[in-house]
Amino acid sequence: MTSAPLLVLVYFNGTIFTEENYYETYISSETAWVTIIDTKNIVEVKQAILNNFNMSALHQYQVELQYRLPIYICGGNAHYRSCNIAADDDLEAIFFMATQKAVQVQVEIMAFITPIQPNTTPNELCYDLSNNFSFSLNLH
Repeated sequence: MTSAPLLVLVYFNGTIFTEENYYETYISSETAWVTIIDTKNIVEVKQAILNNFNMSALHQYQVELQYRLPIYICGGNAHYRSCNIAADDDLEAIFFMATQKAVQVQVEIMAFITPIQPNTTPNELCYDLSNNFSFSLNLH
């Protein structure tokens, strides 16, 4: 399989506005153009998106992705439905739609990115092991 680049418009932590007649719009104050290669897996795509928004390693963020899938095109207007990107198969669907079925529409992804909080132990937590063990020595 040859790798082909796909230029995707990514929206950062925005909202998905749904209108009637199966039309969805992505709204965000921050966007970036991200090049995705069809040989990348979902982890690499998430890291590429984080890099474009000047964020660090993927293990520090939870990244949820959705893309706009064109349902039909009529009179020059594309009508969309949002779909989750949760696995590598979803990326294959995006490339198929972008290169075979709906080449006249731009692929758009909404990235919901939240920092992962490190595990913390509350200060009040105490371990009392003294009652968990009972020893009896019988010496005769």
